[in-house]
Order: sequence, then C-alpha cells, then structure tokens
Amino acid sequence: MGQDGPFIRSPLDLAELALVAWIALGCIGALLTGSLKKHRSLFFGCLTLPGMLASVAGTEIMAHPVRIFRELSFGLPGEPFRIALDPLSGFFLMVLGLVSIPVLLFSIGFFRDAGPAKTRWVLFWLPVFLGTMSGVLLADDVLTFLLFWEGMALASFFLVVTDMQDDPVRKAGFLYLLMAQAGTGLILLSFFLLANGHSPEGGLPSLSFESLSHASVSRWIAWAVFLLSFAGFGAKAGIVPLHVWLPEAHPAAPAPVSALMSGLMLKIAVYGMIRMDLGLLGFSHIVPAMGITVLILGSLSALFGVLHALMQHDPKRLLAYHSIENIGIILIGFGLFLLFASTGHPVPATVALSASLFHVLNHALFKSLLFLGAGTIMKKTGTHDLNDLGGLLRTMPATASFFLVGALAISGLPPLNGFLSEWLTFQAALRASSLASFLYQSVVVLSAALLALSSALTAMCFVKVVGVSCLGQARSVKTALARETGTAELSGMAFLALGCLGAGIFPFPVLQLLSSVVNSLTGHSLPLSAEKNPWLWLSPVSYSRAQYSPVVLLLFFLLILFALSVWLRRSKKPVRVAPSWNCGYPVRESRMQETADAFGQPIRHFFAPFFRMDRHLPSPEDDHPSYRLKVRDPFWNAVYDPIASALSRVSEVAETIRNRRISQYLLYSVLTLILLLLFFEEGA
Repeated sequence: MGQDGPFIRSPLDLAELALVAWIALGCIGALLTGSLKKHRSLFFGCLTLPGMLASVAGTEIMAHPVRIFRELSFGLPGEPFRIALDPLSGFFLMVLGLVSIPVLLFSIGFFRDAGPAKTRWVLFWLPVFLGTMSGVLLADDVLTFLLFWEGMALASFFLVVTDMQDDPVRKAGFLYLLMAQAGTGLILLSFFLLANGHSPEGGLPSLSFESLSHASVSRWIAWAVFLLSFAGFGAKAGIVPLHVWLPEAHPAAPAPVSALMSGLMLKIAVYGMIRMDLGLLGFSHIVPAMGITVLILGSLSALFGVLHALMQHDPKRLLAYHSIENIGIILIGFGLFLLFASTGHPVPATVALSASLFHVLNHALFKSLLFLGAGTIMKKTGTHDLNDLGGLLRTMPATASFFLVGALAISGLPPLNGFLSEWLTFQAALRASSLASFLYQSVVVLSAALLALSSALTAMCFVKVVGVSCLGQARSVKTALARETGTAELSGMAFLALGCLGAGIFPFPVLQLLSSVVNSLTGHSLPLSAEKNPWLWLSPVSYSRAQYSPVVLLLFFLLILFALSVWLRRSKKPVRVAPSWNCGYPVRESRMQETADAFGQPIRHFFAPFFRMDRHLPSPEDDHPSYRLKVRDPFWNAVYDPIASALSRVSEVAETIRNRRISQYLLYSVLTLILLLLFFEEGA
C-alpha cells in the first residue's frame, strides 16, 4: 500500500494509533480533578478522535482487502507481541469506532452532573475499555489476545460497578466478573489444545495466529476446541444458558456503559467465535454438526431472550434480554453459514454470513440508541419501572422519537436496518431444500420459524414499551414533570438514529464492504447481481427468487402518507369529538391504562415452561389483600443454584481441612510430595 504520510503508512498504523490514543487518554482522565470540570466536554470530545481513526482504518482495510501484520519490539522471550489487521477485524473495528463516537457525545451531557470521583473513574475506565476492545481486534497471537481480552473484562467490570455504593450493583458486577473469568478459562483451554496440534518436534508450539491456523488436529480435538471456544466466547456474548450476568449487569451500569457493552463488547465475543472457527480451526475441521449446534443454541437464545424481555418492566433489563435475543439472531446466521459451507453450498453460505455480520452492525446501532434513550428517560423521570411512565411523547418529544426509531429498527420493520439483516437470514434459510439431509433441512426450517416468532414477539414487546412509556398519561408526578434532555445527549441519539435509517435505506455500500470480508474468509463473494441498479434493488441470490428496494418502499410509504393528509384536508365530513369511555367511572385516571405486566400476561401463560413464576395470591382473611408476581429465569434454579450449593459444600469441607494443627499440615505436605513423585515417575 502507498504511504499516506511520514508516520501513517497503512490502516494498521491508524488502528494502532487509535488504540494507543485511547489508553493514553484514559491515563490522562485518571488525573483530572474537580477543578477541571469545565474541561469534561472537551475531554469526551477528544475521545471521539480515536473512534474516527478506528472507523477509517476498518473501512479502508475492507475497501482494499489485504492482511497487514507487525511484530512489536516487546513481549515475552521468544514470543513477541503481534498485531494484524484484515477485513474481518477491520469490519468489527469500523463498528467499534462508528458506535463509540455517538455514545461518547452522549456521555458529555449524561455525566455532566457527576461528582469529581465518579468523573475520574469514568474518564479512566471508559477509554481503557474502548482501547482494550480495539486491542482484541488487532491481536495476532494468543498472548496479545488474552492480554487485551482480560483488560476488556476488567475495564468493563469497573464500569459496571461505577455506583459501587449500592449493594445490587456490586453483586451484579461480581457475577459478571465470575462469568467472564470462567469464559476466559475455556478460551485459554481451547488455545492450548489447538497449539498442541502444531507443536514442532522437540520444541514449544508457536502462539501466533498464523501458525495456529496451520495446526492439524484430530476430529475429537477439533470438536473440543470448537465447543470450548464457543462456550468461552458465548459466556461473554450472553448465549443461553450462559446469559445470567447480562440482565443483572446492564441495569446496574450507567447508560453509556450499557450501550458500549451491549452494542460493542458482545460483538467482540462474536468476533472471537468467527476468528477461532474460520481463522484458526479452519474449514478443514468444520463439520455440519457444528453448524447445527450453533443453529440450535442461537434459536434457543433468540426465543428465550424475547420471551423474558416481554416479562420485564425495567427498561434496561428488558433491553438486556433483547441483547440475548439479537445475539441469537446473529448466531442463527452464523450457524446457517457453517452448515451450508460444510455441505458445499457457497451461495447460501455467503448470504448467511453476510446477514450475520450485517446484524452485528445493525444491533450495535439500534441497541446503543435504545440504551441511551432508556438511560435518558430513567434519569429524567427517576424511575426504573415502565408502569410509572407515560406521556413522554409530549414531555420529551425528541428522546421519545429517537427511542421510537430504535424500537422500529429492532422490531425488524422496513425500511429500517433491522429488517434487512433478518430478511437476508430468511433468504439463506429458504435454500434449505438444497441440503441433502432431511435432518439438516428440518433444523434450518425450525430455526427460521423460531426467528420469525422471535421477530413477531419483539414487535409486540416494543408496542408495550412505546405504548406504556410514550403514550397515554403520566403515571407519576416526576414523569409528568420530566422535560427534554440536553443537546449533547440528543446529538448522540440522533447520530445513531440516522445510522439506523441510513443502513436501512442504502444497504448496498455496507454489503459491498461485507462482501470483501466474506471473500477473505471463504473465497466467495456475496452474489450481488449487476443486471439491475443495486442501489435501488437488492437481490441476495437472484432476481427470480427475491428482490427488495428500501428506497421504493420508503417512497411508497411517503406517498401514502401524503395522499392521506391531502384527503383529510379536503374532506368535508365534520370531525366528531366525544369523551373517551371511562369504564363507568366519572373521572379518567392514569391507573386505568394498560400496564407493562398485564401486556405480557397472555405470553406468560402460553409459554409457561420458559418461566419460573412465584405468585402471591390474596386470601379472604387478608386485611390488605394484594397480588404479587415475580418471574424468574429458570436456569437459575436448574443450573446455577445447584452449582452454587455444591461449591458452598466444597468450601465448607475445605474450611474444616484448613483449621488443623501444624502436625497435620506437615502430613498433608508429605502425602502431596509422595503423590507428585509417583506421578512423575510414571510419566518418565
């Protein structure tokens, strides 16, 4: 590649500069004091500059697909740290930079009233979090990857416990850290198994990704690497049943942190899955059963996430469950890709992988927008309960409108971006008939049906959220007194809303970039036909199968609205105004409105096996009768509570062993030494 200047010679230089700038700015942020309060806005503005560099570097490497790598001058003896940039890491780096900019703009206003200690805390850990995420994407060997991966986990943990004076926040943070460390252990074990398959004679295995990609392992080792890495990265991504930290951490974290974690950090875990399966393990070790495994867990995560989201009345907890759902949608696309690619069907495989990556971008945009909108609403109204909201479209029109854009996008409604990635996933699934095995066809059709059901339930969920929070009357005094937020917060949400609209109306540039990513991984490009104008008509496979034009659809919607407005203006019929029916009561009150809990009642009964419900029903003897319902995650009772009880018993036994006399400790040491000598003697 040609030189761009005396210092910046390639996209990798831009990406490396962004990484170093974020880490350096984090160190500077830790030194800020309350006397520099007026410079907070300037500092957050400076944090957007590395985001711009990252997005430019990622876009350039996708536009000119090459692999650029570099060995750093420091590291461990014989194992220097390595970094690299290719179209896959470039795509995720572009998403990282693109989404970080509006979230940081939003943070200018959101943390305006924070105290000095909290400000220094956020100004240090927030850029470190962004820098370590970019480091994970640039890592080109096991040590560098794990270094930044652990840095990302620790930075996100400290951001989750920003308000650590609250006990629920600390519990949520430690649960997240526990799951993150368990996932890291599984990832480390998968790297160990893969490295052993490339051990040279009489020497240590190389830990570079380039060397590991040439490893030849047995079928069972390949399965072990696949399952361990999938579980390890899945714990970070929040797939079922490793999702339990997500609904606890997001309500505890500040809104910008939740936006970055859900919009970006979960996608870094998806990047890890793709890098491990396609970049390191390789197509030679991928079998159809692996695709089936991903499809089943992705479908389960999508359905489970949206069902539990319907039961929530805390906006951020609701959005956390929708993150589980959308990770499931991404995995459905990735599972379809693995299945089609391993059975020799490159066309539907490229469509499925493109759909999965497109949904990575789409989810980063609309989920960040929704978390920022929910954070603004909760901050202005002082409540975490949807049942206390109402009428926000009148009191906070801009915030409610931006939140509505995100709700339409996540519901998969055209012409917004959420529709396109789900539509492409369906287009890939419709090629199930090309699979030779009836079992494979059945799994693909079932996963497509569950995806359709999840999409419909998502629309239902956000009808509840928007209807209860933005329409009707305010259900509390603070909600009635809430007013619009500041310019910084609105500008961040506006940027993301425009991204949702732009990616939905003009998907062709995004798909062009994704085609280079898919081609770098598979050797096949997305079959974008040139028979018609691709900027106007999108056909993922062929024009005889499916066509979609977001521009034409948008113009059609606008034409219908224009025709209706003209007809209403010219209509001679008088408008009839009458009071609304108050169910026989003389005065209409906010309590007469539909509640968030009542809205999900039919789903709660129809899908009862997905929930664990604790009810308190009033009895005739109660002086103050009340009805309480608590919906719990069934995986807590089925999986995690027994594990916690077993660990507690083991700890009690270990405690009894610890409290002994010195003579017994000496006996333990002698027995341990004898066992070690016997072990090493047998090994020799």
